[in-house]
Amino acid sequence: MVRNILIISILSLIIAFSSCNSDFDVNDKWQDAPAIFCILDKSQDMQYVKVNKCFIGNLPASEMASVSDSLFYDCDVQVKLHKMQGNSVLKTWNFRPVDSIPKESGYFASDRNTIWVGKPELADGFTYELEVNIDNGRIIAKGSTGIIDGCRISVPDRRAKKMELSRYNNDCNIKYAPGKNANLQEVNVTFNYLEVKTNGDTESKSIQVYNNQSYRVSNDSYTQIEQAFSVASFYSSLAAQINADDETVVRRLVKMDPDIDKEQALTFAVSTADENLYTYMQVTKPSSGIAQDRPIFTNITIDENSKMPGGKAYGLVASRLTVSVSMSLGSETLDSIARGIHTKQLKFQPWTDNYYITHKPYN
Repeated sequence: MVRNILIISILSLIIAFSSCNSDFDVNDKWQDAPAIFCILDKSQDMQYVKVNKCFIGNLPASEMASVSDSLFYDCDVQVKLHKMQGNSVLKTWNFRPVDSIPKESGYFASDRNTIWVGKPELADGFTYELEVNIDNGRIIAKGSTGIIDGCRISVPDRRAKKMELSRYNNDCNIKYAPGKNANLQEVNVTFNYLEVKTNGDTESKSIQVYNNQSYRVSNDSYTQIEQAFSVASFYSSLAAQINADDETVVRRLVKMDPDIDKEQALTFAVSTADENLYTYMQVTKPSSGIAQDRPIFTNITIDENSKMPGGKAYGLVASRLTVSVSMSLGSETLDSIARGIHTKQLKFQPWTDNYYITHKPYN
């Protein structure tokens, strides 16, 4: 039984991806310290903030974490986002609490999942300061970040009607500009397809065929970063991840939609993150060494106007951005998937199938 252990409720909904404070004693006396997480994403209409509290007790940590009262404040909590230029506040948005977003079951209580949501207008060139006011000023916690903007994918070109990946000895190239304030970049390529079941149902499926993550200390926001993966690895990935022996599947089809803005066969997504999020990910990833002590990273501080000055706060305010391009595949590639040596057993249909004739977004 673990006694007197301080637990910080880590945000599991929005963190998947600066100052650092490592003076943290897990056996320290309890103090009222909030744990606040917010990742601003200009590519999304809605922004989210998670506000939890630290807790301590004489019961096992897993048992205390399963009770929502251990995680959430039962007093008034106000969440605001300020658009700053220097020390001047240009605009303020108030966030509202909602409990309608479900949380996966686990150690932490899932019966309640309070998240503050808002629709601020995010723009490059400004600092955004998050302010969380707990119990009418008893605790005022703040954190700030810039905004990532300008990430662009140039290859593949979304203006092209289709792309071909039929020659095994070729590469599939990706080029993009990371945008301003971006230090961490992750590229994912997803293959989207349909499975027609024996009962007549059609199920949409996706698998990842390429992933690459890279970090750069500084980037010119307009500098093109180039990456590539082999066409042969694309086919090998399909063969490795799709179950050829699934008897519930009658046939498979590469996903195509006449609306070119919809999800097509291949989705190329570039996600970028700022230094704060990168550092948080590095500090909190599992240790592979014998020493398991990990520092606590936070860029959340207690404001001097708080009624409880000198306290501690934990969490993260950061920025990320995701852009994507979805591409359809040409008849040569459709035929290679259906008849090729690596994938012919996967029940994909050739390019002459009526589905492609009626659904392909090009002539």
